[in-house]
Amino acid sequence: MHTVLTNSNRTCDVTVVLPCYNSANSLARALDSVLAQTQADLRICAVDDGSTDDTADILERYATYGLPLRQRHAGQAAARNRGIRISDSPFVAFLDADDYWLPNKLERQLAVLRQNPNVGLVCSDCATIQEGKFAGSYFGSVTAPAAGKLFERLVRECFVFTPTVVVRRKCLDEVGLFDESLVVSEDFNLWLRIAARWEIAVVPEVLAVREIRSQGLSLSTRPEICLQNGIAALENVKSVCDGLSPAEIRALQQEIAERYYVYGSHLLVSGVRDESRAQLAHALHRQPAHWRAWVKLGLSFLPNGAFRRLMEARRSFV
Repeated sequence: MHTVLTNSNRTCDVTVVLPCYNSANSLARALDSVLAQTQADLRICAVDDGSTDDTADILERYATYGLPLRQRHAGQAAARNRGIRISDSPFVAFLDADDYWLPNKLERQLAVLRQNPNVGLVCSDCATIQEGKFAGSYFGSVTAPAAGKLFERLVRECFVFTPTVVVRRKCLDEVGLFDESLVVSEDFNLWLRIAARWEIAVVPEVLAVREIRSQGLSLSTRPEICLQNGIAALENVKSVCDGLSPAEIRALQQEIAERYYVYGSHLLVSGVRDESRAQLAHALHRQPAHWRAWVKLGLSFLPNGAFRRLMEARRSFV
């Protein structure tokens, strides 16, 4: 294991912020992957977000290597923000307890940030484990973007995965931290606020592995909550990011309209017709040419029996 600074008064190169909640089954793997980094000048700031399993005991075993903190359960955004606030490194990296890093991750990404002062955030390719099996990597199927102002692509396609991110502290000081009012999509919201002002760089090789678990936050959160938070995350970006170009504003408006459309479609299939119409109307207000929203709005006025038969016929062709 590499040496990790803990009580030294000297500022470390990078602080690794690791929120954890009932993560006893995977936490040691995540921590070991940090300690195995070829970048040795780092500090771990692990925040136990009110766990009720053995998470606290595991963190205590690693206390020599970092700053284990404990708080009442307040959500992953609040846990990450606490870790950011207590640290003073010029760079901050994020890792979740279900995920882990390859040994050269931090060294590769910190080199990019040091060489490019206009880059506020660097991410990388990310492999996924699902149901115990590798499910490929993100940039294995799509082309990685070149470094630069990537707001338009990011708002349409979230290619930034939290365990791949290293961000410049100056960047966080400028745009703010994670929005603690969001249950999910708080990370996407922050990456977009950064992309609105800073350049983003992508290392197109797998430097992190994320594991998707059925009990994970994204899969265990009700679809309505996920959809509502996705809309709120984008609406917040629209309200706080003043310097967007006309093309960036159009891309943001189109994505907000699409999110309202998806939410309205979900409500329509769930039988919540009045609220479905309201969400579809929001989509059309932002993108009047959204023909699919017009179609779904029309379907919402069909009699219940006719709508049910239409849905059954549609399923028979899928």
